[in-house]
Amino acid sequence: MAKRRKNPIKKIFAFIGTTILSLFLILVITVAIVAAALTVYVMQYIDSAELIDINSLEMDYSTIIYATDKNSNDVEIQKISRDADRIPIDIDEVPQHVKDAFVYIEDERFYEHDGVDWRRTFGAFLNEIISMWGSRQGGSTITQQLVKNATGDNKEDFERKLREIFRASKLEEHYTKSDILEAYLNIIGMGGATSGIQAASLKYFDKNCWELNLAEAACLAAIPKNPNYNNPFYTVEDEITGEIIDRGIENNRERQLLVLDAMLKNNAISDAEYENAVNTKLVFAKRAYSSGKDEDEIQSWFIDDVIRDVTLDFADLYGITFEEANDRLYNGGYRIFSTVDLEMQEQIEKEFADYTNFSETVLTDPPQASFICMDYMGNIKAISGGIGEKAGDNIFNRASRAARQPGSCIKPITSYSYAFENEMINWSTMFVNEPATKIPNEDGIETDWPHNYNTLYYDRMGYFTFQALQRSLNTIPAQLVMRETPLAVFDFLQNRFHISTLSPFDADLSPMSVGALTNGITLKELVAAYQPFGNGGEYFEPTTYTKVLDSEGRIILQHKYVKFQSLSRETAYIMNKLLQQVIEGPNGTGRAARLTNTPLIGKTGTTQDWHDLAFIGCTPDYVSGIWYGYDIPKEVTTGTYYSSAQVWKNVFGEMADSGNGKQFPDCPGIIEAYYCTQTGNLAGGTCPTGAVGYYTEDNMPPYCDGYHPHLDDDENAE
Repeated sequence: MAKRRKNPIKKIFAFIGTTILSLFLILVITVAIVAAALTVYVMQYIDSAELIDINSLEMDYSTIIYATDKNSNDVEIQKISRDADRIPIDIDEVPQHVKDAFVYIEDERFYEHDGVDWRRTFGAFLNEIISMWGSRQGGSTITQQLVKNATGDNKEDFERKLREIFRASKLEEHYTKSDILEAYLNIIGMGGATSGIQAASLKYFDKNCWELNLAEAACLAAIPKNPNYNNPFYTVEDEITGEIIDRGIENNRERQLLVLDAMLKNNAISDAEYENAVNTKLVFAKRAYSSGKDEDEIQSWFIDDVIRDVTLDFADLYGITFEEANDRLYNGGYRIFSTVDLEMQEQIEKEFADYTNFSETVLTDPPQASFICMDYMGNIKAISGGIGEKAGDNIFNRASRAARQPGSCIKPITSYSYAFENEMINWSTMFVNEPATKIPNEDGIETDWPHNYNTLYYDRMGYFTFQALQRSLNTIPAQLVMRETPLAVFDFLQNRFHISTLSPFDADLSPMSVGALTNGITLKELVAAYQPFGNGGEYFEPTTYTKVLDSEGRIILQHKYVKFQSLSRETAYIMNKLLQQVIEGPNGTGRAARLTNTPLIGKTGTTQDWHDLAFIGCTPDYVSGIWYGYDIPKEVTTGTYYSSAQVWKNVFGEMADSGNGKQFPDCPGIIEAYYCTQTGNLAGGTCPTGAVGYYTEDNMPPYCDGYHPHLDDDENAE
């Protein structure tokens, strides 16, 4: 029987079926292998996906410095940060319409998903393949955007997206939606260096986030999609004309309408609210607002100092380096409440920009200068570290950091104060104007010391205490220090007036009598040392700030106003009257500083080689001082520059003289009495002339016995 032949059609179908089955099995096996490998791969990411600490993001906030204006309001004067301009805000301070604007344009199912919107993610994936929407569609949720911004993981590849998904899922497991939205609104880029909703509100509308209306909220919510292109201040330069063209408002408007549409679609706003917002004309802030100043503007000398002071206190508080403390300050979202007087600081900087305040003629090599003013609680009100245009931010400040020789400015806080405090002299103690001792010169020959600035040692009558200080004689302070002992005066200066730059070598005659110190004194410490002469003997540590708050409003640093009684009220009062003679007396070295409407006391200081010139002046409201000289010490040409008292008046005189009639404090324990101008003793009925002196009850001179040797000698000569 013949074999039946197979149908060729069946053979073909059998072959095809076998092939398809084989391919299917291969596909199943391949998919299984790939799935297994992918599962292992994904599990590795799940295990390694770290949890982002939202609370740590506060270290990326801008720090703000405040001042008190003339109406006693705290006003922002400077915003500082290393990178982004960011100001923290609590979610409770963000209005609902602001939150809705961002949520419904960026992630409309934010409150429904667990960190990843899979519908949106799958749509974005399909669009990558078939370009369904004609442009790339973002699949990132607000949680994923927070992860991206917080980690800086911006690489455009599959692995980064996978990391982002798992990080977002883990974030949602540990934080509430409110926590996540708050962090997002604080970190999201808002154009240029600006990040976060609060900084953006101030930048674009000059108002706080909680003051935004619906149209403004939609405007800001339109920015994050493309911050540099959609922000209202975006500009381009015309390639032909070079003209700067505003494009940001037009770009922003297009997306602002999409934000409002999304809010309406999700029933976050009504039709009426939508129409009103669409038709609201936006009023933008001046574009000069950028981190509290123009982009190229150099911060003031005061800002430099308050930043440095807080940094030093941070380093001490946390036990870290200066650099670490400075980074923490710049990025920690702190609030610094400063002591500056805004109008005074502005005026001082204006005066220091004018070289004619310091020189009568134009010099090819002009000296430098510095100035500082504080009140009698030690609050620094204004400061300048140099003449002319300031070279940059956080540079060397001569007023607070340069230690220079004080010259005769040291005499009131050493020899005279010590002698009055210990009842060694009184107002009318008589001194002979002669050298205190002999010292060897460069050739080893013993010579008289010290010299006065005019080289005269004495005259026939000698000098009273007040005259010696008025004329700034060197001989009499040297005599006092020899009598008091240099070591005792050194301890007095260091402990009573808080001078930090003293060296053990300064416990000697020359440093304590005429100010020839080893290291010098900073102008800030020298001015602070004069506080007791204007406020009844009290000293307060100088400060540039009152308190520092962290980003959550907790007090981190608070300046403690500790009163130190440097001098008795009686000594302080007598020293005040003595220093008044420097200004008002016929031979006073500070006469050029005299004011018209306001009481002034002060002291000039000039080193013997004319390297350093200074003047410290006290009114009932302020104690201030100026120094000028060369950074590398050399002689300041006499006759070209004014006296230090005149320079002080040029710079500060008008402000100092605009007082309110206030007087220096009185002292009930002081006795005003006439003294004999021939002997210095209390005047009697036979004394030919008398003048008023100021004494304590325990340190009164005796009454004049009627014998006037100088007058009698004149009469006998006739």
